[in-house]
Amino acid sequence: MSLSADQAVEALRAAGEPTRLRVLSLLAGEELSVMELSRILEQSQPRVSRHLKLMADAGLIERFPDGARVFYRASSDPVARRLIDT
Repeated sequence: MSLSADQAVEALRAAGEPTRLRVLSLLAGEELSVMELSRILEQSQPRVSRHLKLMADAGLIERFPDGARVFYRASSDPVARRLIDT
């Protein structure tokens, strides 16, 4: 599947930051909550949440609730898979 220029730019912009690249790598291996990511990354919950929102808006990750917690995982979208597999 080929990407449109707009899709590629949005995905690269969302992933083009060291913390977001690390988040993408972590979520490629397992589903994690904001609090788990905050602990692993040693960053505040609001900061991690901002990264996650930007990545979710770009279609790189998926958000899903599980009871009182929200978990994130790498998207199965072809754009996200290409970035993860690179």
